[in-house]
Amino acid sequence: KTTAALAVSRYLFNRDGDVKLTQKDDLNCYLAIEGDISGIQKFIFKISSPQEAQSGMSKRLRGRSLYLTLLCDAIATHIAEELELCEANILFCGGGRFTIIGPNTKTAKEKLAEIKSKLNKFFIDEFNAELYLALVSIECCGDDLAKFGQITRKLSNKLNEDKKHKFSDNLDDVFNFDEEIKYDDLCSVCGTPYPKKEDSVVCKTCKNHEKLGQNAANADYMIKCITDKGEGYFIEPANVDYHFLNKSRDIADKINSWSKTCKKVEVIKLNDTNFLDLANHEFESNVSFSFSFMGNTVPNLGRFADNHKYMPLYFEHLAKISNGANKLGVLKMDVDNLGLIFSEGLKESYDENLGISRVSALSSQLDMFFSGFVNNIASEFKVYSKVFDEDKFDKKELEIQNDNEEIKESVFVYKLKYGCELSDDEADKLKDYEIPTIHINYSGGDDLLVLGPYDDIIKFAQELRNTFKIWTASNPSINLSGGINIVSPKFPIGKAAITSEEYLDAAKSCGRDKITLFGEVVNWDTKDLFKGFDELFDFAVKLEDYCTNNRLSKGIVYSMLHLWQNNYKNLGLLSNENKWDEDVHRRLSIKRFVPLFKYKLRLVKDKEVFEDLNKKGLKFMPWIKIPVSWVSLRMR
Repeated sequence: KTTAALAVSRYLFNRDGDVKLTQKDDLNCYLAIEGDISGIQKFIFKISSPQEAQSGMSKRLRGRSLYLTLLCDAIATHIAEELELCEANILFCGGGRFTIIGPNTKTAKEKLAEIKSKLNKFFIDEFNAELYLALVSIECCGDDLAKFGQITRKLSNKLNEDKKHKFSDNLDDVFNFDEEIKYDDLCSVCGTPYPKKEDSVVCKTCKNHEKLGQNAANADYMIKCITDKGEGYFIEPANVDYHFLNKSRDIADKINSWSKTCKKVEVIKLNDTNFLDLANHEFESNVSFSFSFMGNTVPNLGRFADNHKYMPLYFEHLAKISNGANKLGVLKMDVDNLGLIFSEGLKESYDENLGISRVSALSSQLDMFFSGFVNNIASEFKVYSKVFDEDKFDKKELEIQNDNEEIKESVFVYKLKYGCELSDDEADKLKDYEIPTIHINYSGGDDLLVLGPYDDIIKFAQELRNTFKIWTASNPSINLSGGINIVSPKFPIGKAAITSEEYLDAAKSCGRDKITLFGEVVNWDTKDLFKGFDELFDFAVKLEDYCTNNRLSKGIVYSMLHLWQNNYKNLGLLSNENKWDEDVHRRLSIKRFVPLFKYKLRLVKDKEVFEDLNKKGLKFMPWIKIPVSWVSLRMR
């Protein structure tokens, strides 16, 4: 891939440059380009969830995230088109950021400046300057590409400098107050003034995001058209139009129709590498085929809807699917020290330089995990619309309604009971009745945001982290941090996501490779005397098992929490590694709870449970808030 990218760049430099290439690699014929869309988090979560707009909230939140993914892809594609590059020149694109290698020519630099100005004017007009495109470049030669880690550091520094001077090239557009636009109302979701043309409390942009979130969730193909007039999800300033389609008889006709009016049409198979399944049809020469991964697992009850229409599970439904308390879990995770990994982590003892192909390969592998493999993990968390042995399942009643909100009906879903397992034969019979419970709002690049039943979200976080360690060959330097926020389904989802982001920041600030849950920041793995999440969660499940089987009273479990509250001063959410380390050592030094804890244990009649608590309870007491909070929610 990088060989193709460099070949195209060298050809264009030789064609358009002032000097001609020689066999030496000391001529600055390449232009390393990096772009970053800032303001993403604020844009995604700047939404309310009032009662009158509650029904489309899950689709709308996902649509806003997906729109930014498409926006980033469209900008990178537009730059490649304008600079006459090929797909291989886009070394990485994801998470609102992209890296491109191109020719170091005057024409290329002028076009980059034009594109940056045009797109930022669009952000000012369309989104009130909430988004900003930072776009920088560095001249480099062939020898420099062998030290690409240094180039990525310089690009990163230039991006940070660019962001300090947002819209400095578009000040006339920022302060243009001449045009008068009549606004009738404020959007109930995003708060943006909009001209109200019909009886709706939601603006046109939020409606489009809702539609995008719905269509992309079940799509088999993403059709990407290079055109100056779009009829799908059109990114106007980048001249890229996106369509999401399912398998159908007329899909080939639609593609041919677009190919006649568009410059290029790319048929992208989603989450399936069999991307040539449509190639046997006759298409125009401007149609190409590829595949891509997209984290698009979304709970829906399609089989219950009239005429088989799409029908999602809303956040209130996901909360009801939880065992015990009806709570929603919001998980935010990302890779630690990613910049350091790219700049320093791929060096070999025999080669202190980080080549461009290594950076490209690592980027692709990370994106493959977060965009594609995450669906495999999410698929393990599910309920069923139909079962053959109800004794193994908890029956959950959900009230659903179709998109026009006229028809309401109650449906039942079945969640496997705690401690029960399905045989391979039973699982195979229920395959057609599976309904996922994990709602992937966004997953790509190196991070994700997912929602779902609080208990499934906690287990999903553990499973994803453990799988990620396998994916990275248990490399001790490549880790994930996470933050889980547990809320009522009626809680404003934008604020809930922001809080989960704050929990993630706390996990990173306290040393990384950690998770924040129930207001506690802990390591994933036990390290020396510092108990980790995996061991704490195993203990939580054991406590739940004891309570479920009446071997331990809930009163004893709650008394452990009271002991913790009385003996360990709650310092709040820590955001400093030194303070976190001091707090852990302070917790380990406190032993005054031991006599009272032993006294409480006299009420435990089961000898096995008594010995287990007597041994492990003392060890886990400094972090007992996590296991007890889990039991408290599950036993409600």
